Amino acid sequence: MKEFFDYIDLNKEHISISESKNRNSLVFAFVGDALFSLFVRTYLADISTAKAGVLHIEATKFVRASYQKKLLEFLDDRLTEEEKEIGLTARNTKTNNVAKNSNLEEYKKSTSFEAILGYLYLTNQNQRLYQILDICKLEMEKDL
Repeated sequence: MKEFFDYIDLNKEHISISESKNRNSLVFAFVGDALFSLFVRTYLADISTAKAGVLHIEATKFVRASYQKKLLEFLDDRLTEEEKEIGLTARNTKTNNVAKNSNLEEYKKSTSFEAILGYLYLTNQNQRLYQILDICKLEMEKDL
């Protein structure tokens, strides 16, 4: 798993945890969305010799709101209070968007999931991020 982050640690200017309090939680979700998508694509490319089109179809199973909601619920008792607060803030942030293939609950919970990942990445809490993604990977392996 660490090898994945060796490739994506492009942001050398991380923000402090105290600075993060002044950031919009949807910004964390914005980064977390990209991070999780890259994680899933990297993971699938690593374990499969399938063509890109097949990998894309497989990846969409995991990056959709309904699956991220499932992962958030699976992680719930493993999250710190700080992570739960980040997720709750993101879930409760007013937005006019809902993904086309999800309902409002799935969308809000997937936004929470993405915000937690983005927060951990942007605040340079990489060890914790590794732990969470390792847990997600174990859950994803059940659905391959």
